[in-house]
Amino acid sequence: MPSTVPMAGTLQIAAALVFHLPGARLELTSPSGDRCSIGPMTDPRCTLHPAEFRQLVLAAANVPMLGTMLGLALTEEPTLTLTSSGVDMEHLGGGLYRVAGCETTSYAFTTSLPAGQVDDILTSLNTVPDVERATDGPDASHEEGVAMCASLVRDDGLGVTLVAINPLEVADHPRCEAVARASVSACLVAEMEQLTRGLDDVPSQTHY
Repeated sequence: MPSTVPMAGTLQIAAALVFHLPGARLELTSPSGDRCSIGPMTDPRCTLHPAEFRQLVLAAANVPMLGTMLGLALTEEPTLTLTSSGVDMEHLGGGLYRVAGCETTSYAFTTSLPAGQVDDILTSLNTVPDVERATDGPDASHEEGVAMCASLVRDDGLGVTLVAINPLEVADHPRCEAVARASVSACLVAEMEQLTRGLDDVPSQTHY
């Protein structure tokens, strides 16, 4: 029987993105081709609100149980596609999304790290050559740098932190994207280090 642990992580990430990203829409497709569209109820394509989907993911112990709750036969993991509803959204790779709203463009990604640790990582990027710091306020610009805002939203239920970074000036979009990519990479490295430490802490068994 295949493990459902990787799929559970994918579902949590998808639920966090569609719930916390304004204008996001999630398409869930079962192996048999049945579909469920999650997003704002102002979008006629959506049949399930993001808050409802989040609660179902939290309540489901595995993928088949989630399928039962949704009225779908999910004997295998479904296909999850994050699209948009009223905004321009593009996956840039590595779990980084470009979200162009009416007033600003932001770069968003998720991580399992707690918000405090993510904040430390973003701050430490200031010490990396040729990468400007991603900050959490409009007054944090510096000479030859770039001013931007970083918003951290921790969803303890899903175990996910949503990170959204946006520049304060239109001309700074390219550098903001570079910072966002560096942030994704730094968080991924921290996640891998955390996982490695957890494996190292598992006591080994000696057989005689």
